Amino acid sequence: MRSSNRALFRFWGVAPDNVFARLPQLRGRRISVSYRPHLTAWRGELLSRSHKGDAVYAGCFLRKRRIVLDQQMVKTPRVLERIFVHEVFHFVWSRLARDLRESYELMILSEIQASTRGELGWSAESLKIKLSAQEIATRNRKWKDYLCESFCDTGGWLYGTATRYSEMTLDRASRDLRRAWIRENIETRPITI
Repeated sequence: MRSSNRALFRFWGVAPDNVFARLPQLRGRRISVSYRPHLTAWRGELLSRSHKGDAVYAGCFLRKRRIVLDQQMVKTPRVLERIFVHEVFHFVWSRLARDLRESYELMILSEIQASTRGELGWSAESLKIKLSAQEIATRNRKWKDYLCESFCDTGGWLYGTATRYSEMTLDRASRDLRRAWIRENIETRPITI
């Protein structure tokens, strides 16, 4: 039952309760979710109230089973929902079976080969626009990071409550294909996080 998704998260602050029933059925150990002010990412670290690094909405720590969200998002519930789901999907991606990752990768490769522009969030799009043909062909770390962010932004788009937002730049046909892929491969069984 999807309503049991809420029990998998311990919030230290506001919970985006609208998304739990929208998410596919999740299972796994509890994840702690907290808020910190003015988050930045710098040299692989998530900082709060620092002048170092680039501003970010959130960060997750897979081994520690922890998500940290920027405190400002409490003021914008739809952004909070989308970013929270994005972070949850990092846990999904980390435990996704190899054949499903490869299937997702083939779908994204077909978008690249068709010169499809845009993405469903800035985290994926910022990586996509920097990818070289060589990085895609060799399936290097930058390509794999992009795939992960693309998957997570797709989850945030599909299960968040915002129907339009400025970071949603992917064309409708590609969005429809991603929705169908998620419905066929993710929603058909409980997902381990």
